[in-house]
Amino acid sequence: MDSIKELIQQATAIDSVWSIVLRGVLWLIISFIIIITMDNPNADLASKKLKANLGFFIIFMMLSAGLIYLLFGFKQG
Repeated sequence: MDSIKELIQQATAIDSVWSIVLRGVLWLIISFIIIITMDNPNADLASKKLKANLGFFIIFMMLSAGLIYLLFGFKQG
């Protein structure tokens, strides 16, 4: 449990290499979503699909972060 906590702290620390890696991976995921969604000859349909896919991705990230916090975010006294 301590190793998971240490990993999360390293991934969110500003001066850590792992935070740069985490931000890079997140940037790549979002850019792949944009590239895949915009690959449509109909501009209106592509715009609607882009908004839907990015909105779904953001909601998924928020819900998964909240569930992980609820699962692992307690302190034993």
